[in-house]
Amino acid sequence: MRKTKQNIIKAIFIAAISTIFLGACQKAPENQDNRVVIWTSCSEFAQYIELFNKTHKDNSAILVYKENPALALPPAKDELPPDIIVGSWLRTESPQKLYKPLDYIFDNKKLTSDIFYTSLFNSGKKGKIQYLLPVSFNLPAIIFAAENRDLVPDSYTLSLEQIRQTASQFNQKNKKTDAYTRIGFTPLSNTDFLYLTTKIYDADFHEYKGSIDWDSNNLAKATSELKNWVITENTSAQTEEDFAFKYLFMPYYRQVTSGRTLYAYTTSDQLFKVMKDQNLQLDYRWVVQDKRLHIEDSLMMMGIYRHAKNQIGATEFITWFFQPENQQAILERKEKLNLETEMFGISGGFSAVRDVTEHILPVFYTQLLTNLPPAQMLTVPEQLPARWESYKSMVVEPFLKSVITAQEGESVTPIPDLESEWRRKVFD
Repeated sequence: MRKTKQNIIKAIFIAAISTIFLGACQKAPENQDNRVVIWTSCSEFAQYIELFNKTHKDNSAILVYKENPALALPPAKDELPPDIIVGSWLRTESPQKLYKPLDYIFDNKKLTSDIFYTSLFNSGKKGKIQYLLPVSFNLPAIIFAAENRDLVPDSYTLSLEQIRQTASQFNQKNKKTDAYTRIGFTPLSNTDFLYLTTKIYDADFHEYKGSIDWDSNNLAKATSELKNWVITENTSAQTEEDFAFKYLFMPYYRQVTSGRTLYAYTTSDQLFKVMKDQNLQLDYRWVVQDKRLHIEDSLMMMGIYRHAKNQIGATEFITWFFQPENQQAILERKEKLNLETEMFGISGGFSAVRDVTEHILPVFYTQLLTNLPPAQMLTVPEQLPARWESYKSMVVEPFLKSVITAQEGESVTPIPDLESEWRRKVFD
């Protein structure tokens, strides 16, 4: 039985890679009227395409894997150009230069806009014109051991102040050595949490005229709050780092089940993959501040390329993909095959189709039954450039950590200097 399962997985993997290889290497044919070319960073789309092709003989789809589709446009002269593009960072200041307007899909009643989460749907607009449709999204979450549920004040969400207060109450020291044996939460141990705090404080990192801009006053407020948190609740940055080195070397979910810490920070894609794969006694809360739940920057979108050769086929695929019953079929197929390489949900996240996330996903991820994403709180990230992940990890996060850990009077390398170094590494 085990061998049969491995053979099935291997066959699907080979088929997916073969499809990707075919699409990536083949040049544009003279006649591709009946073929839908999809550029995407999500290899799981190979499975979706297989389901689509079974019932759509007139417009079959092929996948071309692009690690970052936003950086791959326009296509090279000798490569197969896309009809559909799926990926993160597709929102631009001038979407009309890259994508076809999609309003006709709704005018023709092929889809209705109210199937989507409103804020996500509107994020694909420029003015009143719809250029992109949301595919999937992820959310920030705090996890804790189920046995500590009584220590957590809210049943669904946690604010920064609630995290800070309850985590501090969990702290414990060895009376003889005065060293911490428990620290409820260590902000410095997760740079993604540091960055989330800047979003909560409206530091507003965003793309503006080809550059990165931000609100320096709000950024200073965020770093000041984090620094105060570390020093006031956990003694010092060095104390936090020493504790993390000694006790928090295991995966984040083991940190809370070990009893060394009350909370750990993660995102929904990681959380539900772990909770589905392993029998862990965990619970979670969404990180919410001022009734805003910030969607991860990597929000995945879909659009039709401005110079698509097969707009009719692209429209047919899009219409098929966003039907709830077809996304349910995608999830059922993954469940049936029990693929070891599966991603969470649809395209690695919550589906942007509200009915799928609220009524279909919980069937496959039962932990969602007790705490669905609150639709009215979903807050879409700012428009960010295609190289944002690199910029964030090499510029923003090092800056945040250096400000928070700096001793009084110690200088910190400013963002513009870090950005200059980043540009040399990325572009030179």
